[in-house]
Amino acid sequence: MEKQTITIYDVAREADVSMATVSRVVNGNPNVKPATRKKVLEVIDRLDYRPNAVARGLASKKTTTVGVIIPDVTNVYFSSLARGIDDVASMYKYNIILANSDANEQKELQVLNTLLAKQVDGIIFMGNKITDELRKQIDKTKTP
Repeated sequence: MEKQTITIYDVAREADVSMATVSRVVNGNPNVKPATRKKVLEVIDRLDYRPNAVARGLASKKTTTVGVIIPDVTNVYFSSLARGIDDVASMYKYNIILANSDANEQKELQVLNTLLAKQVDGIIFMGNKITDELRKQIDKTKTP
């Protein structure tokens, strides 16, 4: 059985409001009447609507995701750093994608390209050195 995806269109139709109004409610915009906000939130709850992160990323050009490349996830130093990065990212409503490179230059390049393909908003690289090829890949996408 395939689960039907509830969209912002469905919420707007059920609540008898515009998609812009649903968007304002979801994003916490104060310019929505309390009664309208309540009605939209009730429909969101009833339909179990979850905003589509991919669609949001396309619209805003932000994914609120940071890629973190570390050389060894089993090393306590690097895992502690990753935990701290995740804690700070969460404070700013960002997520992290953690990638282990096994301190291997080829794997570093591979995971970097995977993270860049996911359109992360930034990269934190904790490898031994940034090779010319790594720098070239990062510079091409202008990812901080």
